[in-house]
Amino acid sequence: MERIKLSFGESTRILLPYAYHNIKEQVIIVVPVCLYLVAFQFFILRYGLERIGWMVGGISMVILGLAFFLEGVKIGLVPIGETVGNTLPKRSSGKIILTFAFVLGLLAAFGEPVIGSLQQAGSSLQEAHSPLLYKLLKGKPFYLIFTVAFGVGVAAVIGTMRFLYGWSLKPIVLPLIAIGIALTIFAARDQHLKEAIGLAWDAGAVIVGPVLCPLILALGLGVCRATGRDAGGMAGFGMVALISIIPITMVILLTFALSIFDAAPIAPAVAHAPAIAVASAPPTVLQMVRDSLVMGVQAILPIFAFLFIVMRFFLKERGVPGAQIVLAIGFAVFGLFLFNLGLAVGLSELGNQVGDTLPNAFLADVKPPIDALAPHFSTTVGKIIVVVFAIVLGYGATLAEPAFNVLGQQVEDVTQGAFKKNLFSQAVALGVGVGAGLGIVSLLYGIDLLYLLLPPYVVLLILTLVNEEKYVNIAWDGGAVTTGPVTVPLKLAIGLSLSSATGAGEGFGVLALASAYPVLNILLLGLYIRLRTPVQQVEAQ
Repeated sequence: MERIKLSFGESTRILLPYAYHNIKEQVIIVVPVCLYLVAFQFFILRYGLERIGWMVGGISMVILGLAFFLEGVKIGLVPIGETVGNTLPKRSSGKIILTFAFVLGLLAAFGEPVIGSLQQAGSSLQEAHSPLLYKLLKGKPFYLIFTVAFGVGVAAVIGTMRFLYGWSLKPIVLPLIAIGIALTIFAARDQHLKEAIGLAWDAGAVIVGPVLCPLILALGLGVCRATGRDAGGMAGFGMVALISIIPITMVILLTFALSIFDAAPIAPAVAHAPAIAVASAPPTVLQMVRDSLVMGVQAILPIFAFLFIVMRFFLKERGVPGAQIVLAIGFAVFGLFLFNLGLAVGLSELGNQVGDTLPNAFLADVKPPIDALAPHFSTTVGKIIVVVFAIVLGYGATLAEPAFNVLGQQVEDVTQGAFKKNLFSQAVALGVGVGAGLGIVSLLYGIDLLYLLLPPYVVLLILTLVNEEKYVNIAWDGGAVTTGPVTVPLKLAIGLSLSSATGAGEGFGVLALASAYPVLNILLLGLYIRLRTPVQQVEAQ
């Protein structure tokens, strides 16, 4: 093809509107959530913010970082993934496809920007207070990251086998959830293992992100097309659900393994007591820059290299031009570098400051606020305010995600208009808000997380059993994609700050609850739609 030569001015006129659109999408996600936190801090809690310049700069880096990172994924990872996903199932045996699926899931999990949020959230943990969490998040974090990634690889294999052999999602999801519940109950009997239950369920909630979703869906769609199972528009649905479920069990099994085989014994945890912060030198800006760059390179290069090798040398496909791949790698690495740096400098700092002052809304009777202008709510009113704050945060942040508009339209198309796009979005957003609110309730009132986490999952088992297959796929996929790279660190920071102030729990589990209730809402709506739809129409579908 003949190359078109453009002047600098012509190139600028083409690229600027495109760049503006991409950056605007990230502003819509990030800025409203941050403004909500700032407004709540100033007008409800009546506290100021420190290091505002750093926070504004960090949040700006998060916005630019996400724009660059997602553009790198869009022009590099997605085209390569689609090329491989469409070609590999037609030319290779089942064993090779399953091996590819495992390696793809493993490497893509390492490339997820939110996987580092769990580690950053645990940066303030003290070994004496939470020995097992400290070991997982600070002592030996690679154990946790590799276990989650390995779980994603296993999920990719099972999901691919499901498409290859035409399996229903129900017989896979039901035993997996049942096993997860059984292991959770068993782990809760040991005080040392119990503290990591929330982390295990949160790990399943955070792993689904902008790297995994397009790659795994491309593989699923390719397998469905190669096997002729693309009818009904359900091709690819259900794969994301497995990715979010299996890592939960894997992390719980990791806690068992650490308690049995790790040479270093786990010291007794101090139950129901606030963590005592130990002063430590904060990392310098140079250290944060170096760490963010290393994290970006380590996350992006392996997955790009793997897909490129499979495409060019195994499948002999040109697919994506080399210059485009190099540009995509540069965008993705630079974007993830900016995102990680902005997360450390600005976004987590905002979440930590708001989380640290939230307890003053309900501890004023016991612990007078430092700021004389701060409100003196009663304990009951203050706790209600904090719960409402969490509900609104979960609901609003979910609706701000552009990905939900795309997924909602797909759901409306698949159900032939029975499940409207707006109904799907509202069901998911309300579920996230309710789940986030209940997670905060467990911290404020000292309610065992298991009492709030296990009942909805038991109900989900029943609803999954009695629902139609398409609604089962839609529901579990919808619940799996409720967490984003912006909301995850904010919710984790707020949950950990509240747990530190109240001494109830370890602050994890809020994200898991926020993922369970959207599934519950969609399954309930699926039953309602089925009951109100005439029998003749159901048979026609």
